[in-house]
Amino acid sequence: YLSAEGEASLARNIVAAHLRADHTEVPLQAPMRLEPEVIAGFYDQSADTLAAELQAGRDVALLCLGDPLLYGSFAYLLDRLRHRFAFEVVPGIMSFAAASSKLGRVLARRRDSFAILSSLLPEERLEALIAAADQVAILKVGHRLPMLKAILERQGRLADAMLVAWVGWPEERIVPVADWPADEEPPYFALVLAGRP
Repeated sequence: YLSAEGEASLARNIVAAHLRADHTEVPLQAPMRLEPEVIAGFYDQSADTLAAELQAGRDVALLCLGDPLLYGSFAYLLDRLRHRFAFEVVPGIMSFAAASSKLGRVLARRRDSFAILSSLLPEERLEALIAAADQVAILKVGHRLPMLKAILERQGRLADAMLVAWVGWPEERIVPVADWPADEEPPYFALVLAGRP
C-alpha cells in the first residue's frame, strides 16, 4: 500500500479488518518532496520492491483509494511493471461517482459533455476546459479552492457548484462552494461538481 511519508495509509485502514497473519504488508511511503526526480526515484524503488515480491512467486495486491487508473499513484507503478508481470486491475468507485450518488446529481444526460479535471492544471487551461464542458468534476481541490471559486464565479457556475470532502467517510462534508469558509482549506481529496447555469 502507498501512503505519504510518516502517515498511515487510508487504503490500508479500509481493509485492516480483513488482513490476516499470513499476509505480508509492504508499505510504500512516498516522500513529501515534489521534485520530479525524487518522485520518479520513489516509484522506481517501489516498483523494484514489488517486482522482488512477484519474482519470489508471491501474489501482490496494491491497495488504492477510488479507482487505481484515475489520478492514482498506481498508474506510475503500472507503467514500470506492466511489461514484466501479469496483472489485473480491479476497478474502484471513483470519488466523483460517489459524490454524485450522495447528492442525487446527474453527471450527464444524452448530449451533455462531462469533464473530469484536476485542479492542479494551470489556471488558464483549467478555465478553458471548464468552459468547454456542460458538467465538470474537479478533483484534488485542496489549496486551489480560491482560484477555482473565482473561475466558477466568472463562468456563472458558482451557485450550482458543490464541494464534497471525504465522501463516504465519517468526516464527510457536502457544502456549496460559495459557502465553504474562506479561512479553511479543504482537504486535498475534496472535489467540486459543477454544471452550466
